[in-house]
Amino acid sequence: MTLGSIILTILDPLKIIRNYLLKPLAVTGIVFAEEYKRKTSAGVQSSKNIILKLIVVVLLGLSVVWASIFMYAYFYYTYMPTVSHVKDVYLSYSKCSADGCQKYPSDNVVLTKKQQLLMVGQPYRVILYLEMPESEQNDKTGMFTVCATMYDHTGEHTTKSCRLSMLHYKSDLLKIISTVVFAPLMILGYREEKQMVTVELFTHYEDNQIHPATNVDIAILSSSVQFYSAQLHITANFSGLRYLMFNWPILSAIIGITTNLFFILIVCVLSWYHWDDTEWLVDIKDRYQQIIKKSHTAAIEHLPVGPRRMVKPDDSAENVEDISSFKDDLGLAS
Repeated sequence: MTLGSIILTILDPLKIIRNYLLKPLAVTGIVFAEEYKRKTSAGVQSSKNIILKLIVVVLLGLSVVWASIFMYAYFYYTYMPTVSHVKDVYLSYSKCSADGCQKYPSDNVVLTKKQQLLMVGQPYRVILYLEMPESEQNDKTGMFTVCATMYDHTGEHTTKSCRLSMLHYKSDLLKIISTVVFAPLMILGYREEKQMVTVELFTHYEDNQIHPATNVDIAILSSSVQFYSAQLHITANFSGLRYLMFNWPILSAIIGITTNLFFILIVCVLSWYHWDDTEWLVDIKDRYQQIIKKSHTAAIEHLPVGPRRMVKPDDSAENVEDISSFKDDLGLAS
């Protein structure tokens, strides 16, 4: 007997305090402790479930958003062509034959070494920029003709266009005033007496799908024209949806990504409700069981009276071979 038991026996010889005070308090304390422990465990488990569900929802949301962005980006780079192609034109008198050399400058510009550069069905503007000096010879030459001929990779001619152009006119008084005003800049080399002449060779050029253009033959039909340099610009002339996507890219991206997100969410919600409702699986399983029973009954009826008693359910498997694959596909084996 321990010291504690001796003290309790001396103080409470009839066990009244122990039975009616200490024991109920101890039982009540144990009950409260167990209830608190249970609620704490349930709370921890509930918190874990909430965190896991939140992580799953965040991952699915991010996946859907990134899928929408990827779909729009893929559509943009597939649907939108390159806005502009710039090629330097090196005009020269190098084309010579048995009859002699050409009397006007020309150049064959290679657009691409591949089969196709321009997008079929997209209109383009083909512009030649000529950097010309404001010389007396160019003033005397006046108007001149610029021609562009498109060729495919086999060298076959596809289309041709010719345009007239000239330097912008300036009177003698305007030339004097300009020279006096800009004389310091001209002396320092920050300004020159030149003009950038724009010749729009094709306003609405569409590439041929059968014979796409890979080369352009540029020719200036004048031997007296003076110029510093020439550049060929092929610019896409957007209209409709391409015009909106090019001029308002942020708004178009928001609308496109939102539309993709809307349809992806519809597909996900319909798929969720379709697979969450398992009644159709139960119906298929019941129909499958009915087919098995009918096939087994029909197999027994075709046997003689004696062997019918020896037939087991497994003997009817050969009569339902056409259903076995259906069973394996659905995973409804019983």
